[in-house]
Amino acid sequence: MKSAWFRHLVQIAPWLTLVLLMIMYQFLHAALAPAPAVSFELPEAGAAESAAPGLVALVMMGDANGAQGEGTLLFFDDDRYVLSSPASMEEFAARLGTRASGTKCNVLTLLCDHRVPTGDVMRIMAIARRQGLLHVQLAEKREG
Repeated sequence: MKSAWFRHLVQIAPWLTLVLLMIMYQFLHAALAPAPAVSFELPEAGAAESAAPGLVALVMMGDANGAQGEGTLLFFDDDRYVLSSPASMEEFAARLGTRASGTKCNVLTLLCDHRVPTGDVMRIMAIARRQGLLHVQLAEKREG
């Protein structure tokens, strides 16, 4: 009688093992399988500075009927400045310095057209730095 019970247990042992392995796999699957997502850390940003941009300038190419016109144009406080003109850029620097000290603002937001050369943007950033502005935020507009 004891040997029949033991023989029956030996016959179903592989199936019990398979069922136990499947149960263990189901419990461990969530811990072992990677989640379908990409994880990355965002850099620290001053929320107060980006919420209130302070001083805003628009930078765009001066096109005339599809041909290169005056070069890069800068619009600040409803005035137009041409980057290729040293006198115009000195006037912009003076105006920017006056506005930055008058508003106690140290953030300049540049709204740039994607066609503006990087060198021109860097020149504007250098002028802003000389006028005491500590931060420059860049925003780019792309065509459709």
